[in-house]
Amino acid sequence: MTSRGQTELNTALQPKTITSVPRLTVVAGPTAGRAFAMANQLATAGRHATNDLVIDDPRVSGVHLQLRRVDDRVHVRDAGSTNGTWLGRHRITEIELAAGAELQLGGSTIRIEVDDGATTSPLSTSDSFGDLVGQSAVMRELFATLERVAPKEIGLLLQGETGTGKEEVARAIHAKSVRSSAPFVVIDATSLPETLAESLLFGHEKGAFTGAQERRPGFFEVAHGGTVFLDEIGELSPPLQSKFLRVLERHEVTRVGGQQPIKVDVRVIAATHRDLRHEIDAGRFREDLYFRLAPVRIMLPPLRDRADDIPIICQKLLSQIAGDRTLLIENGALAHLLAQPWPGNVRELRNVLTRAAALASDDVIKRVDVAGEGFGFRGTREERSALDLSGTFGVAKDRAIERFESAYLAALMKRCAGNLSLASREADLARHHLRDLLRKRGLYGLSWDAKPEEA
Repeated sequence: MTSRGQTELNTALQPKTITSVPRLTVVAGPTAGRAFAMANQLATAGRHATNDLVIDDPRVSGVHLQLRRVDDRVHVRDAGSTNGTWLGRHRITEIELAAGAELQLGGSTIRIEVDDGATTSPLSTSDSFGDLVGQSAVMRELFATLERVAPKEIGLLLQGETGTGKEEVARAIHAKSVRSSAPFVVIDATSLPETLAESLLFGHEKGAFTGAQERRPGFFEVAHGGTVFLDEIGELSPPLQSKFLRVLERHEVTRVGGQQPIKVDVRVIAATHRDLRHEIDAGRFREDLYFRLAPVRIMLPPLRDRADDIPIICQKLLSQIAGDRTLLIENGALAHLLAQPWPGNVRELRNVLTRAAALASDDVIKRVDVAGEGFGFRGTREERSALDLSGTFGVAKDRAIERFESAYLAALMKRCAGNLSLASREADLARHHLRDLLRKRGLYGLSWDAKPEEA
């Protein structure tokens, strides 16, 4: 990293002093008078009982707002609410508000105020937790929470966008727990075949079904004494949700084709890129399972909300990518990375740096090396040409959709090196649906070696 990048990193490591804390007060509606001081960096507001600010208003969504403290202000993001979030006559999706601002949610009004008497949550003195790094206040608060819960025998629900590091958090928690010498088993719910899911999770007896030629333990038995990390738990079917709930309640599994329950001792860490409270509202996820999963709920912030962490993340990633080399990054390249929205979060940043390292001359990553992939589609000359808008609306629309799907899917599969499960998570598509789309566009079964695209 160049000297400027290191200077920015050192400056960002200095803690900020918070002199006052924003408070959200419901000033009109069924819950008028209720208030919440944002002692934590991240919070939510909505109708569901697990929100930090619970608003008992039928016109307010289960999770209506995602909130982030910025000194004595509040960064507000509408969480996909049904009736919207309004500032005066303007419907907003994302905004930063200071004291005195009022938001309308359904039939309720929330005012931003300042609480001079509230104290903020403690921050970790470390700039890392396992493989996660960050010096921003939101990450150091996260690290402090993880340091407290890791040694305890308690389940966790990790929420965060794709690429924010949920599996890295789970691995670090396991490594710092009393179960560290026991197995750590990863279960990807998006890749469980529907017909074999129960057998893979809970095991099966010999002869339980066609092809079951021997007894096999399931993931939970294999993890006995250790930790199960269940990724994308929101993808479990309703029947599997019921069986999984019984495992959590009774600490036992019954193999497919078996009669005798088998005791299992596992710590469960679940993860999802969705807010399961939305899924509960939509009837797709069991509320009792949610409460069993989430005695502690951890929210991982997206990279766009902690851009100050990018220099230290680049430093760590480049040291991993470099191998025997010493990779440096120029100021212009670093500034370009700092300005990007990063929809794929740290995973996307790593992909961009890996590509840039392959292109860099003299082991110095320049601005041109990080431009292109990840920030816009360069593609072929045909893909860069203007849309064909001739013919009827329907015909032109079908051509545009076909071109978009082909370009998007090709870029997605190349970025994920052909890994269908990873690609389905990044695209937020069911695995079988993504496979059907690839077949439809003639892209299924192709080789997706990650090579630099030609300009």
